[in-house]
Amino acid sequence: MNRNLESVLRFVNLTTSGLLAGSLGFGEAALVPGWKEELPHDESRRALDALRELDYFNAIGPLALGTAVTLAVASSGVNPMRRLLDAAAAVALAGVVGSTIMITVPINRELENHPRADYPSDSAQSLTRNWSRAHAVRTSLGVGAFFCAVASSVAGKK
Repeated sequence: MNRNLESVLRFVNLTTSGLLAGSLGFGEAALVPGWKEELPHDESRRALDALRELDYFNAIGPLALGTAVTLAVASSGVNPMRRLLDAAAAVALAGVVGSTIMITVPINRELENHPRADYPSDSAQSLTRNWSRAHAVRTSLGVGAFFCAVASSVAGKK
């Protein structure tokens, strides 16, 4: 791979994985496909209507994953540690995107279908615990992917 192209890919990977990790820990949106489904559909979220209209937010997670996979596979003549860090970032980002699409979004849909009650049911509490665990895992994976991207960017050439 061309050195300039690799530099651009590393910059995009570092930026998007940082945005993704930050959004998981501190933001209102997870910046991966399906994040809109994690928000309640009641009237209290009118302030986020403008964000819901911006579909490019859905591209940040897959873009981070795509650049990490490209760096892990297509980088030639790089330090083996750098390649390992790129692969670890790609695996972690795949975990973030996959857990959002396959775990947290379906749990949110199921929670929304539960009838409102004065006291939460056992199944709703169980779903909430499962969502919290899945979110903690995907946040850890996102932060880990960002740290791997940073370490890979500062690792020596050979």
